[in-house]
Amino acid sequence: MHEIVDKIWRGEVAMEAWTQAVAGGNCREVAPGIAAISTSYLFGNVTAIRTEAGLVLIDTGSRETAEQTFAALRRWDKSPVHTVVYTHGHIDHTWGMTLLDAEADANGWRRPHVIAHRNVLNRFERYDHTQPLNSLVMGRQFNKPGYSFPEQHRRPDQVYDDVFALQVGGVELQLMHGQGETDDATYVWLPRQAVLVSGDFVIWVFPNAGNPRKVQRYAPHWAATLRKMQTLQPAVLVPGHGPALIDHEKIAMMLDDGATVLESLVEQTLALMNEGATLNRILQQVQAPTDLLSKSYLLPKYDDPEFVVRGIWHLYAGWYDGNPAHLKPALDQEVAEEISQLAGGADELAARALAVSAQGNLRLAAHLVEFAAMADPANRDIHLIRATVYGEISRAEPSLIGKALFAIPERESTTLSGKQE
Repeated sequence: MHEIVDKIWRGEVAMEAWTQAVAGGNCREVAPGIAAISTSYLFGNVTAIRTEAGLVLIDTGSRETAEQTFAALRRWDKSPVHTVVYTHGHIDHTWGMTLLDAEADANGWRRPHVIAHRNVLNRFERYDHTQPLNSLVMGRQFNKPGYSFPEQHRRPDQVYDDVFALQVGGVELQLMHGQGETDDATYVWLPRQAVLVSGDFVIWVFPNAGNPRKVQRYAPHWAATLRKMQTLQPAVLVPGHGPALIDHEKIAMMLDDGATVLESLVEQTLALMNEGATLNRILQQVQAPTDLLSKSYLLPKYDDPEFVVRGIWHLYAGWYDGNPAHLKPALDQEVAEEISQLAGGADELAARALAVSAQGNLRLAAHLVEFAAMADPANRDIHLIRATVYGEISRAEPSLIGKALFAIPERESTTLSGKQE
């Protein structure tokens, strides 16, 4: 495992090599009595800690792989789980509580005591109100028709606000709140062992601070939290996703680089905002440091720096993007029909979109083909062009989120064109 992690660090192999190595559930002891349990890069890690009172778990695994996580845990230690800490309320970190509660009930044990930041309660309440929306978003984004977002979320038994000192069976843990991918995030520090469990503040890719279909994320606060983590000088880092690191210098570099790339985006964005620039202008001008984006642990493979810039704008300036036409917009289809008439018809507009796409201007092509499809939604030829354009856009998009979202109209129009996917 150590050899694979080194190769990933050097960029010699992709993260998929690590996912393959941990498939089915892998438990790796990263310090005496402390293990990192992983099943895949896609789903959250679990950290298990032996204590005299029983096990402490930091996170619990996802619905998709919780059984593998649970089996790996029980191969390592069969003690009852005494306490669970949620690093945040995302379902790939919390869903495994279902299995842990069931195990406790079956054995006549006390159910694990769950601790989390107070905002996890707000998140779960929001999930209850938006279960159909979350099912729709996830199903579309990852092409899983019929996907059902969980309806039951195990609430924490105890919440805290800023910092919480925890003692369980002779082991000391410090829970600290920060905002980053979420507003309910916790990172955990074990001072005696110099072990940092970061949650999703560290995920082995560019920070997921701008997902277009999720609620507000916090790039400046994320950077500030990484700086605080640096001051701890951890010897071991268990990230929210990806392999654990047992190397003080590499950990320090990873934390520093992650903070620096976010600080750069925030600084550039705020400078332009303070000049009165519109969001559109800012999106064209702000660039993340290319030397950092080329590092194996900051590749923009999931989120995109441009999406993060949008999040920074929204955090500081609200939803108005500076274009007065967007303040109280006309119906999209009405605009599309008007532009289509000016262009000589929807077919002409679609043909121009295809030509612009072939020239490499994929952003403009997307605008044009959307207008064409909205102006004549039953036109199969236009949908074939729309599918072609978005296929090109999706293939050119480096981020998984972007690819997934661009693939949605590609699939829709492929179907509406009457052609096979």
